[in-house]
Amino acid sequence: MSMRYKLQGVAAAIGLSVAVSACTSDSEDGSVGQAGAMVVGIVERLIDPSEVQRPPEKIERKMAAELPYASIGVKIDDNPQFLFLMANQREGYELYTLGYQVSIVLRGGRVIRTKGLSRDVLGGRWEGEDIVKTAVHAGGPVQGVRWFDSNERGIKTLEARCVAQAIGDETITILETPIVTRHVQETCEVDALQWRYVNDFWVAPDTLTTWASIQYIHPKVNPLVLETFRPAS
Repeated sequence: MSMRYKLQGVAAAIGLSVAVSACTSDSEDGSVGQAGAMVVGIVERLIDPSEVQRPPEKIERKMAAELPYASIGVKIDDNPQFLFLMANQREGYELYTLGYQVSIVLRGGRVIRTKGLSRDVLGGRWEGEDIVKTAVHAGGPVQGVRWFDSNERGIKTLEARCVAQAIGDETITILETPIVTRHVQETCEVDALQWRYVNDFWVAPDTLTTWASIQYIHPKVNPLVLETFRPAS
């Protein structure tokens, strides 16, 4: 089953209360309700198979700007870009949701856990600083080990041995805004799955904010393409 058809079932399960729970509780003047209605509309427009015209491939600047919450854009398989709102933030972990059924947890811009995708990563951790952030100013390759939980061949913790290296400064464009970043490429090997993959991160050299990334979470699915629309505070 493709991700497009899997996500079509999400629209029926998303109501106004979904987006309300996906936003912070300190909003005023009904802005949370407005955000909820907008998210419902976004999902319906993006995955309604009855539409003759395909939705825009990228979230529009105006749409993202109208939501005063931390948010990211996520592209999955051949679907248009989806807008995820931050539902919770704690101890460096950020939970972004597209309704109740689809969610992504980030730590420093790295995907830690997913829910509702065709293949999910169940958790992840590492010791010390993320090697991608270290590589931004390292001037050479940085090696490290990460562990992630997967239900591939039974639920288990797998080890990924990785090398990250900055390959140059690049100006990327997100929501029509140019952003100066440092492109860091991370090559990883998971011996238990005989899996080798390459992630790409575009990180601000001064703040170490990850503005964009292409990240693999499973050997049998395409990578997630993420953009930061409004960083978490």
